[in-house]
Amino acid sequence: SYGEAASLEGTLYKAGETSLLDVLDAQRSLYSAEDSLLQSRVLLATNYIALNKALGGGWDGAVDSAKPEIVDVKTGPRLASKPAS
Repeated sequence: SYGEAASLEGTLYKAGETSLLDVLDAQRSLYSAEDSLLQSRVLLATNYIALNKALGGGWDGAVDSAKPEIVDVKTGPRLASKPAS
């Protein structure tokens, strides 16, 4: 993984086996991958809301992806359900 590669490059740099440029390149790759993951999660949540809204899920708010707020990424999106009567 990118995290392991960045860690390995850091270890190699401390041992004098690689250049600082290699360390920075590995870190840049890691941060780029993390950014892509976050953008994918925001897009997933936005698309889920649009789907739920299209299926009549009762979403009345606007979808503002400029300010993403993911409270718990492990729970993920859930289908809307009607309260028990």
